[in-house]
Amino acid sequence: MQRLSERIAQSEHQHLGQIRFVVESRYSTAKVLRGLGTRERAWRWFGDLRVWDTERNSGVLIYICFADRAVEIVADRGISRCVSDETWQCICQQMSQAFREGHYIDGLTQGLQSVDEILRANLPRKNGENVVDELPNDVIIQ
Repeated sequence: MQRLSERIAQSEHQHLGQIRFVVESRYSTAKVLRGLGTRERAWRWFGDLRVWDTERNSGVLIYICFADRAVEIVADRGISRCVSDETWQCICQQMSQAFREGHYIDGLTQGLQSVDEILRANLPRKNGENVVDELPNDVIIQ
């Protein structure tokens, strides 16, 4: 997870996006009983971690729920204007496939690389532009 955090930091030097990773391995019984799905959990993390609170509204949350074997990507409005939901879903499917095959680190790394490519293509950092890391790069594991 430390290497993934370092890769997030390196990635953010190439574009104007901010990336957060959350990995949940289980839900509390109360959340299950309330019918809280993975998409809703991802949106809650997006809000709780203030991924939406960046200057360019360019935060992206990659949420992995191992309990449900699901991956969700939530992007703020500054990047979602440029990238279709289908593009994010394709990345989620690729990550999920890697996880099903037992390639957890590869799946996480591939997901980050795909998001990085999208952010570099849509929100490139120009030469000499100040690098501001607005959000922590650590991977949250619950």
